[in-house]
Amino acid sequence: MYDQLFEPLDRGRLQLRNRIVFPGHQTMFSEDGIVGERLREYYAARARGGAGAVVTEISAVHPTTLKFPRILRAYDEAIIPSYNDLASAIHEHDSRLIVQLAHSGSRMDTQDSETPLWGPSGVKSASSVEPPHAMGRAEIDELLNAYAVCCSIAARSDVDGVEVHAAHEYLLGEFLSPFNNRRTDEYGGDLENRARLLLLVLERAREALGNTKVLGLRLNGSDLTEDGLQPEDAVRVAQLAEATGVLDYVSVSAGTSRDNYMIVPPMDQPAMPYVHLASAIRSAIDLPVFAVGRIKHPSDAASVIADGHADAVAMARALIADPEWGNLARKDPARIRPCIGCNQGCQGFLQKVRPITCAVNPDVGKEAAVLHTRRMTPRHVVVVGGGPGGLEAAREAATLGHSVVLYEATRRLGGQSVAACALASRREIGDLVEWYRRELGRLDVDVRCNTLADHESLTELGATDVIIATGARPRALEIPATERAPRVVTPVDVMLRSAGHEATRAVVIDEIGHFQAYGPAEMLIDAGVNEVVVVTSQWFPGVWLDTTTRHSMVLRLRGKGVRFMTTSAVVALTDSGVDIRDVFTGEVSGLASEVVVAAIGAEPETTLWDTLGTGGFDSVTGVGDCVAPRTLLEAVREGRAAARAL
Repeated sequence: MYDQLFEPLDRGRLQLRNRIVFPGHQTMFSEDGIVGERLREYYAARARGGAGAVVTEISAVHPTTLKFPRILRAYDEAIIPSYNDLASAIHEHDSRLIVQLAHSGSRMDTQDSETPLWGPSGVKSASSVEPPHAMGRAEIDELLNAYAVCCSIAARSDVDGVEVHAAHEYLLGEFLSPFNNRRTDEYGGDLENRARLLLLVLERAREALGNTKVLGLRLNGSDLTEDGLQPEDAVRVAQLAEATGVLDYVSVSAGTSRDNYMIVPPMDQPAMPYVHLASAIRSAIDLPVFAVGRIKHPSDAASVIADGHADAVAMARALIADPEWGNLARKDPARIRPCIGCNQGCQGFLQKVRPITCAVNPDVGKEAAVLHTRRMTPRHVVVVGGGPGGLEAAREAATLGHSVVLYEATRRLGGQSVAACALASRREIGDLVEWYRRELGRLDVDVRCNTLADHESLTELGATDVIIATGARPRALEIPATERAPRVVTPVDVMLRSAGHEATRAVVIDEIGHFQAYGPAEMLIDAGVNEVVVVTSQWFPGVWLDTTTRHSMVLRLRGKGVRFMTTSAVVALTDSGVDIRDVFTGEVSGLASEVVVAAIGAEPETTLWDTLGTGGFDSVTGVGDCVAPRTLLEAVREGRAAARAL
């Protein structure tokens, strides 16, 4: 199945057993500048799962580019033994290891490097408050020497090659961009001059690497901004790079800090948005080209190869969500755990300068421990609640060999996910629910929808262990209200029952900073409500969303006409609408409305848990919102942990 993905890629130094690449992305798993056990096993799991090549996260080429507290230091020879350990782990699965080398330029701050930022000119990146220092000739020479040193270190290790990162407004990409590069010397001006530094880096890299190791290039196919690198410019850069005769492949991405959310496009963006950019470059050069960007389904990935758009597909989030993606794509694609593009655990955690995780795969970064997960004595487990936490608990318990019954009080599995995926921009959450449904069927889990559980029924089943995943109920809005005040509805009322769709004006009270507020706002405006205002006491909307999802959400909702009132709180319901108080000045003003959506949080639903106690069962464990209302990420994580603790 999908044979195109499993054809070897045999192009000179680039020898891959298939067309599946796990591309470079930051994890925060490194230790003291080297590859430790955590990062090694993270990469090894993807090689074992079928990736033909693994590209490491960025390795700093110079002390001025310590972008994170935990970053690989390619310029330090101390990294060689860890390179060798990683290469051994990757090669064990007939996969190839490529080290990504980068200088972040002005896309960072100086708190870790404690040195001024470097840039081609003094143009500030949108992702930093600090303007860069415009590099002089001596610093450019120092940078060229740094790449040579890093490649020399890689050449003395067992890695299979290096990839030079010149995309995403990193330093070499800044030199390519007419927006960032305002120089008037031989490194600025026309495109050939702006590409000069990159070409010199590639030549120095090849000289230091020798003739046997792979040399790749990560390049923007477009900066996605009018004053940045355009697609036709990217094609020309690729041609110039190929003409050096030193390069083995080009990996094509897109985006800069000014539209940072599009570097890792979130759920509401279309699938495969950059394949056409890779295709344009592939048609202009003879080197192999990798396509990247929201490629997640095997059918889509195979079509990229079959239709001649690229020679390989580079998929980060898809393989984060399911390390076995490659193996399953070949033998059982329906079993692939889907990436839903939520960006919560990968991009969201990274933006908090925390090691990444995954909302649908809690084992990310814990692969070493998972290798030693032991099978338990079979138990008779009953899971109560078919939301994400309960679904994951049931799936994991059945995978471990337990007999599992799942109770769900409603007619559908999914819990609050059912409401979330009612919105077109969040529909991919439904892919996860559907995957759980298939997995529970494959594992012979006894799923009983439209069924309430109580102590008697659980006892009659002979349950040894009970996992409670009964979720949460909406909090009541407790503010003064007149008799003729607007109708108050919950987010679920709006999403599943069309409440408020008939109104002409609506107010959404946002005390959550998440999609329980923005989903209803979008659905109401899409339903034809003339005026929808989201009122939040926070500095900005989407305060608890990752920045990529927040950026995209705000752009989309504002484009549809939704208004946001920040640093404001709804303090009363009046005959004509609501009273709003500025949280700083205390000034109160009125806002007309016919319906109020109270996205104000939830309370744990613990009725069953409270009545069971221990109840004669060996264990009774709560997971997800019935413990404390949070997000899908915590629910899935706790569901898996509860099953493994049996």
